[in-house]
Amino acid sequence: MSLFNELKRRNVFRVGIAYLIVAWLVMQVADVVINNIEAPVWIFQVIMLLLGIGLPVVLIFAWAFEMTPEGIKKEKDVDRSQSITPMTGRKLDYTIIGFLIIVAGYFIWESRFQEDIVPPQTAGSSTTASEISVDNTTSPTASNLNSIAVLPFANRSKSEDDIFFTDGIHDDLLTQLAKISDLKVISRTSVMEYRDTTKKIPEIAKELGVATILEGGIQRAGKRIRINAQLIDVATDEHLWAETFDREMTIENIFDIQSEITRQIVQAVRGELTDEETSVLSQLPTHSLEAYEAYLHAKTFFNLPDYTQQKFQDAEPWLEKAVELDPEFALAWVLLVGTHSQAIWQGFDDSKERLQQVRYALNQATEFGPFLPETLAARAEYLYRIENKYHEAETAFRSASKAKPGDANLMKRLAYSQRRTGKWEQSISNFQLSYELNPEDISARSEMINTLIQMREYDRAEPLINAWMEKYPQAMDIKGYKFWLMIQRDGDLAGARNLLGQIEPNGGTPYYGAATFLPILERDYQAAIEIYDSPQFLTFFNDPGFKAYELQSKSLAHGYLGNTKQANEYAQQAIEAFQEIQSASSGTDDNNASILSSLAFTYAQTGELDKALEYANQACALIPESRDAFTGAGLSLTRALVLAMSGNRDEALLEIERLLSIPATQGRWVLYLDPAWDFFRDDEQFNELVRPLNLKEPEE
Repeated sequence: MSLFNELKRRNVFRVGIAYLIVAWLVMQVADVVINNIEAPVWIFQVIMLLLGIGLPVVLIFAWAFEMTPEGIKKEKDVDRSQSITPMTGRKLDYTIIGFLIIVAGYFIWESRFQEDIVPPQTAGSSTTASEISVDNTTSPTASNLNSIAVLPFANRSKSEDDIFFTDGIHDDLLTQLAKISDLKVISRTSVMEYRDTTKKIPEIAKELGVATILEGGIQRAGKRIRINAQLIDVATDEHLWAETFDREMTIENIFDIQSEITRQIVQAVRGELTDEETSVLSQLPTHSLEAYEAYLHAKTFFNLPDYTQQKFQDAEPWLEKAVELDPEFALAWVLLVGTHSQAIWQGFDDSKERLQQVRYALNQATEFGPFLPETLAARAEYLYRIENKYHEAETAFRSASKAKPGDANLMKRLAYSQRRTGKWEQSISNFQLSYELNPEDISARSEMINTLIQMREYDRAEPLINAWMEKYPQAMDIKGYKFWLMIQRDGDLAGARNLLGQIEPNGGTPYYGAATFLPILERDYQAAIEIYDSPQFLTFFNDPGFKAYELQSKSLAHGYLGNTKQANEYAQQAIEAFQEIQSASSGTDDNNASILSSLAFTYAQTGELDKALEYANQACALIPESRDAFTGAGLSLTRALVLAMSGNRDEALLEIERLLSIPATQGRWVLYLDPAWDFFRDDEQFNELVRPLNLKEPEE
């Protein structure tokens, strides 16, 4: 206590608090200034480091020195009877209060007036209900003159096996161009549609909405490489630039050629490169040609269109080879962060060993490429998928996007983060920006629809769904979200059943939810049991995670049928399956919260209500809505169900009313139809609360 009192007497605590507040204000000002002058991201990181180092220095100074009327003196030289530390302390109190008022003012300003920041090429734009574009097919206009599509390079080597190398160089060139500000670069997914196309350049440019096209070819022959490229002005059909590079096959020459092509493109389309852009282009990712080729092999799997676990499993050994050949290859470590993160996120390897691997890969990427946009993005992925810190992930994705403004995938990841942080409209805007950069990325379109449905913006979602179902008939997720719109907005079970018959069975979440939940809403409980044993369903959903949900659903259906014994047997098996998954899990909060909520629901069905409420409370505490608006509201709804079943009806009603006023929970129609709530239908207050606004009363 004597030490504490002495620290207090010398105003060390007050100085520390004042320093922290001032440091925070300095970082806010620095962030605004750096963003507006487009300074390198590392400048802000250096400021943070200096402020962190300054804290212990200031505290030591406050302990060792004292302010006196004669100036600063060592504390030991000051007569305590003459000390003015109480007066100094009061001045510090006033200073702290003043700064706190400034901080409070900042938060009020930010919450009410600050607009969402978008990348340089879209600054000043916003998306409203009427402005969401259904189709971005357009002719180049004044707004997209600084735009380019790099068509797939032709593989002119004798070996067809060299296609991975040709596509890898093409992908790397797109990556380089994506780092250039004020340049719209159509993403790889969209331009790959034009491999071996017979379409003319003007037609391609119109479909992609660009003013310039780059095309070329690559040939490997022994120890030499030849790359030819030509840049075409769509408006005049003239060559702005063309060149053939014939060099020795070295890693330095490959990247020199890429940098030269990028420089020529930027010079022709936008103007000279900035010093910072020139510096970025001059950086060699690796000095090992063999490591680079292994890395390109891995990227061929990453670039496959389907979101499957197999692509990440196939890429992993190539990446392990790349970092074995060059342990300082930061970009290879970045992709390893991706493979390990996906293993945990998708659940096919949610082990503690995998968690150690993803952390190690991120540490290596950070050590050898701390300021690379790709490393910033990898850290954001880790925060999102592993730490489930969505607010921090949003900030990290924003930083990565600023460093790489033409990256459609980063824009999409930012949108994912924003809907979890409750920034729903900003999320919609950035999904649209993503598919404008990558017109053939159907996932950005389908997730934007999903977000609108979660917001209950059904009338905004419907025209997009109808247009894109026609344009992309193979996109099953879009049809799946049309299914959910029909249920959520209209309670149209017959129409939803008809649409479900048009959806090919697939591993997507929209299909899984539709196929398993519709028979429950139709109260065809035998069909709900049988769906899990159908061959087409088992093709996609036959792993431990889905097995647990299968057991839970069968327990529920048997309970509705009155088969109490079978219901309890399946419930117990489901509980054991969920607990087994939990014990083997790496322990991410998102996975744990989902399991806890499922356990709560299952225990509630078996009548173990105290245990059910305990698990429901744990799930909501682990992932509260303030942390994850997208998932947290669903966890809260399960808790409301358990509350009502436990007899806490008044509390449950208040919670249901609140949840119906915010996004990301089931709407009135689902609560009206779902048999899980039948126990509550003797309560007129509940019935009035969940009665759909567009419910047609039966004719007399």
